Amino acid sequence: MKKTIIVIDGNPLHNWVELFDECILADGTELEIVQGSWMDVAVVVHETTCYVTIGPVHSSVGAVKPQTLTVVPDLVIIRNQPRGPTPVSDNRNALYGLLIARVPTMNSSQSIYMNLERPNMVGALRQVQSKLGKENFPLIPMSYYSTPSIMAVYDEWPCILKVSHAHAGMGKIKLNDHGVFRDVSTILSLNNDYCTAEKYIDTEYGVRIQKIGPSYRVYKKVHTGSGWKSQFGGSDLQEIDLTDQYKLWADECAKSFGGMDWLAIDIVHGHDGNDYIIELNGTAIGIVGDHWLNDSEIIVDLAIEKMNRLYCSEEVQHDYELQCESQWESVSIMNKSHRANIRHLEHANEQLRLQLEIKPDSSKCLIKGIGIGVGLAAILFATCLYFQQ
Repeated sequence: MKKTIIVIDGNPLHNWVELFDECILADGTELEIVQGSWMDVAVVVHETTCYVTIGPVHSSVGAVKPQTLTVVPDLVIIRNQPRGPTPVSDNRNALYGLLIARVPTMNSSQSIYMNLERPNMVGALRQVQSKLGKENFPLIPMSYYSTPSIMAVYDEWPCILKVSHAHAGMGKIKLNDHGVFRDVSTILSLNNDYCTAEKYIDTEYGVRIQKIGPSYRVYKKVHTGSGWKSQFGGSDLQEIDLTDQYKLWADECAKSFGGMDWLAIDIVHGHDGNDYIIELNGTAIGIVGDHWLNDSEIIVDLAIEKMNRLYCSEEVQHDYELQCESQWESVSIMNKSHRANIRHLEHANEQLRLQLEIKPDSSKCLIKGIGIGVGLAAILFATCLYFQQ
């Protein structure tokens, strides 16, 4: 009997059915994939069963909106926030249904629930800071106000006021003095929202540390637009090296809320030369387009591993893991051989270049020689991919 995975990702350009194509569990169980948005999800939970009705953007059976499917999920991969900035985009009730039914999710349902509100995220970061120390985990200082009526004292200007749960640049405003601070508090009183205030950092660049399972990426974000919000002005992203410090921060944050399969930490580096950790992002982290396929394939691998743990016997899992280790050893040997052959071809091309001395009448020969080398390299690379499969 097939197992069903629901992927909460409303972007039709992200085809999770294709990503899971030909994936099976360790015992040979096939998978049915249904992908859709929170906006098109409804949940019914009875005593022993959870039914999810969804308008799919992609599905293994070919159904797409306006058609709907009703399935019993064995795993839910959540890549979108269940709660947006407005009431119409608030889909927490569907998440609560998954929590009641104890449906396995990725990220964990506990981490997703806790990340619904900013104070929970800040509390998790403060817990990491208490373990590592302020010098080793430079969380930006901030003040919290549970209600606008007590917004009387703050003394670092300019400051950034962050209102309620909103994310992605929403609900944030830069305030230059105490008078504006008090004026804004009267506006917040209309909804009695909580808020945080933190000092404005004259930013040289931003850093995002991304962790997906065992994989890490670090991006340097240079603001390219006007204003102070990179979400609305644009950023130039450059992938940079993972330092020991960045890895430590990601690993410690991954332990928050009972464990997070993937996360991202946002940091600003000020013109004062200091780093300031400003945010922990959970299940809905944005993945850079150039790496979306590779990073999403890692999520697929994590999902298969979790499904094997949940639904396959320990004996089957053990045999499967041994088989995977054997395959990876073969791939590793092939990769080493592939790299050695590439080095040999590069050396041969260099010798050819020296012999021809890049004379004008010999340039065609050089190009042809390099072309042959590249062609052989491509054949070796294709062979390596074949053995990986």
